[in-house]
Order: sequence, then C-alpha cells, then structure tokens
Amino acid sequence: MAAFMQWLVYADFILITCLLLFISWQDILLRIISNDSLIVLLCLVVLFVAMQQRFPNIIAALVVIAVFFPLFIFNIIGGGDIKLMSVLSMAFSWQQNADFFFITALLGGVIGVIGFLFYCQIVREHGIPYGVAISLAFIFFNVVLLN
Repeated sequence: MAAFMQWLVYADFILITCLLLFISWQDILLRIISNDSLIVLLCLVVLFVAMQQRFPNIIAALVVIAVFFPLFIFNIIGGGDIKLMSVLSMAFSWQQNADFFFITALLGGVIGVIGFLFYCQIVREHGIPYGVAISLAFIFFNVVLLN
C-alpha cells in the first residue's frame, strides 16, 4: 500500500509540474497567471500535501499574501505571482518556505539577467515573468526533497 501511495504522490507531482510549466508559458507570453490555473493548482497542491500525511501550511499562504500585497499595490510584483507563491507555499514548512523563497529569488535574478541581456526591450516594457522563477523553484525544491 505504501508503494502505491508513493506512486500517487509522484503522479500528482507530475501533474503539478505540467501545470506549472503551462503557467510559466502563459506568464511569458501573456504576462498573466489565470485564476483558473491557480484553482486547479491549489487542488493539486492540497492533494499532494495530504497524500504525504501532512497538513497544508495555510498560515504561510496567508502570510505570503499579507507581506507581498503592498508590493502589488506599488506595482512591483503582479497579483498572479503573489497568488502563485501563496498556493505553492502551502506545500512547505516554515524552514522549507524560507529556502523556497531564497531559491525563487536566485532563479528570478538569473531570469532577470537573461531577460535584460537577450530581451531588453520586452523586459523593459512588460517586466520579468516572475511566475517562471516561482514555478522552477517549486519544481527544483521538490525534486531535491523527493529524492
């Protein structure tokens, strides 16, 4: 039974990864992260955490919204990025969330440098698609944790 449950966790992670790749693609092309995608992602993340016999870190999700909302008000970060970080932060403990945000910041910096080097005009006009960094950080962090 444990092997079957582990297989379900991996299957759910693959679904989450596919959805995060779609969200990243959507963020690159349209600079939008749709609420429909986020609702499906929320269901998959809650299922992912529950199958590992843990509780979703709802307080972390609320803290992310509270901390990053002022950045949204001042047009520093997009609302979809905040919602994406909030949903994904539910999968981690407090220490893991700190590591997740650190990896997200590193990947965001790399994506920003690449964007300014190769797509300077587009980045200046539309900003950096930070959903890509958030998604890649989640995938990277879980691959490291799961293996």
